[in-house]
Amino acid sequence: MMFEKALWFQNYKQAKMIIWMMLALFILQMPIQAILSIESWKERAAQADQAEEYVYEIQAWDILQIFSEGMFTIFVTIAIVMLAVLLIGLERNTRRNDFTFSLPFKRETLFLAKWALGTVIITVFFIINFVPAYFIVQQSDFNSGLNLVTSLEIFWGPLLGYIFFYTFALLIGTITGEMISQIFLTFILGFLPQMILILIQEFMRVHDFFLFSIGSQPRWVEYITPVYYAIGEMGEVVGIFAAIVFTTLSLWGGSLLYRNNKIEHNGEFLVFKSLNPIFMVLLTVLISLFGGLLLSSLAPWGANVLRILSYWIGFTTFLLFALLFIRRLAAMNVTFTGKPT
Repeated sequence: MMFEKALWFQNYKQAKMIIWMMLALFILQMPIQAILSIESWKERAAQADQAEEYVYEIQAWDILQIFSEGMFTIFVTIAIVMLAVLLIGLERNTRRNDFTFSLPFKRETLFLAKWALGTVIITVFFIINFVPAYFIVQQSDFNSGLNLVTSLEIFWGPLLGYIFFYTFALLIGTITGEMISQIFLTFILGFLPQMILILIQEFMRVHDFFLFSIGSQPRWVEYITPVYYAIGEMGEVVGIFAAIVFTTLSLWGGSLLYRNNKIEHNGEFLVFKSLNPIFMVLLTVLISLFGGLLLSSLAPWGANVLRILSYWIGFTTFLLFALLFIRRLAAMNVTFTGKPT
């Protein structure tokens, strides 16, 4: 049922602009970037030939920049989030969601159709750009660089990472009442484990007490930070397994929540009012801790008392700002006219 033609056509019409933008970004990320990278490598190799005792060799990082990392990966990730937003968040803003729910399909089917469309698009666009990019590098003088990376790093990791983050963005869309809050919470929750670690580490550093070592970032924090999957940081067996598990859980959770959506709350920050206190407290704490981090970073490093004082001034100031901001969020109701498709 999730491959019902009518649903696919409706979803495509809602998001066709961002879909073709995604294709352009994938073309820039892989085939175009492969061509430009090879030209850059040739130039560096020519310069190296003119220098004594120096031979230019490409590194694994150079290959990863084409297939799974780099600036274009960030742009593709943003486009993937926008695709999820156009399929769920915008539908709520325009009240088109009322029309969608009136169709003769179960709500789970409606959600799965949105997921299937995005997943197929991501998969097809990724593959049709990966193949020529790989061929371009393989046929160049720098094909030995492909031996420095694995298929997990340049194919399965980024592909499954994109699919997971898209599913995650859809999941967030099932609890938010409009597109702005969906975008906001997708990135906040996408970075949340990493953000919490940084904020706690800075709190301990300023107050000179340590519950755990702050010299390095535990790998398990990266495994539970969704955005790392979208930017090509999980090209290993554990990361691939985690991406599949998290995608499955997000898909199941999204289907369940979409089935129980309260459409009368469309346009509001959250459609499940029972979640309001949780998110309000979470956002207030994050904003306040960030304020402490920001202001304490301006104090001289050796002035410990001044740093602590600055931290709590920043914390209190941003706490007051957070309370005003959260109050506005709780009262928001953003809707505008949109015709059913």
